[in-house]
Amino acid sequence: MKIGFSDGEKIGIFADGKKTVFSSRYIEKYKENAMRSAKNKEWKKNTDLMIEDGYYFDSPDETVIRAKVKCVSPTVEENKILYAFSVNDTSGIYFKYTDDENYTEAHYLSSSEYEFNSFSVQEDGKIIGAVQTDSICSNVAEFKDNGDFVFLTDGDSFDENPSYDKEGNILFNSYPVGRDANNAFVTYLPSEICRFRKDTMQIEELIVDEKYSYIKPIEDKDGNLYCIRKPGVEKNESNVFLEILLIPVRIVQAIVGFISAFVMCFAKKPMVNGQSARSVGNGGDAAKNGADMKKIWINNTLINVEKESKRNRKYAELGFIPKNWTLVRLQKNENGTFDGCREYELAFGVADFDLKEENGGKYLIYTNGKRVIKLTDFGDHGKKEPLFDTDFCLRVNVLR
Repeated sequence: MKIGFSDGEKIGIFADGKKTVFSSRYIEKYKENAMRSAKNKEWKKNTDLMIEDGYYFDSPDETVIRAKVKCVSPTVEENKILYAFSVNDTSGIYFKYTDDENYTEAHYLSSSEYEFNSFSVQEDGKIIGAVQTDSICSNVAEFKDNGDFVFLTDGDSFDENPSYDKEGNILFNSYPVGRDANNAFVTYLPSEICRFRKDTMQIEELIVDEKYSYIKPIEDKDGNLYCIRKPGVEKNESNVFLEILLIPVRIVQAIVGFISAFVMCFAKKPMVNGQSARSVGNGGDAAKNGADMKKIWINNTLINVEKESKRNRKYAELGFIPKNWTLVRLQKNENGTFDGCREYELAFGVADFDLKEENGGKYLIYTNGKRVIKLTDFGDHGKKEPLFDTDFCLRVNVLR
């Protein structure tokens, strides 16, 4: 058994009962270059050159780095793993070699136009994944050996988590995009399970439910479908009355911010001594993009990590993923469809999972954010074996 997993900014591999965690050389180098560049510009602070260089309004804070390992997978080669990452406005997929002292990395592809999210490596070497094309939409793509890829889906939706079914067609989940009368994005609708048929190049909807989102479909050799079921619309925990009371405060903050920017532009000095240019020009983005592990987007849902961890303390097997994110097995009806089919609940509080079939048997590997667990015997009371602990694991992959 060989498992690839992400752990925050780290790349993980579990094999022969041993967990090994690596750093991404690309992310490390990016950070070093960003810090060096910022240090070289320090002498310009509080001088007129800051205005001339557009430092106040155009230049981003180079020390604010948003880095994340998106996905990790073993490959058909024993000494090589594949991982996807994003660093600020760059995303890519790299190979990492595990059999040398330097853990050499090799470029597969990178882009400042697309973001590479989930992917899966098959036993025949094929790679299939999800590529985000803009801030709203994502498509399923097949990758080639030379790093090129071909889109298989398009449209106004967020498609992700593709996998091959037993006939060679492609299963994936898709969030339809909800827009208003002016065509502006409003929200994502509950995720559907779809199949892309290669023979007809058509997309079929297999599971559509207004109450639930179904994500990451994987089919076993018996035709059963495994996926994560979560509420279609998550509860909004904001306090409406508090939001109303804060309206005057936010209006005052906006006025002060405008005056401060006006003074900085024409006087070339901060309105208040000690106020930095970054807080005026890029304060909003810095606050938005700064590392805040208390709240994070997971499976298109904003999760309050601290609150969920407290709620789940009484459940030994849960991490910081909501308990109602359930790993389920769906069994086809007699007519061969999943309409109104029976759902078997296998595990709760699941962020991601994968299925492995070998030697006539099968098992599931899943993560609750803090631990990776192996599940066998998929009856009503499956056998769960904790494999290893993690800090912030949101993705697990096996070679399928």
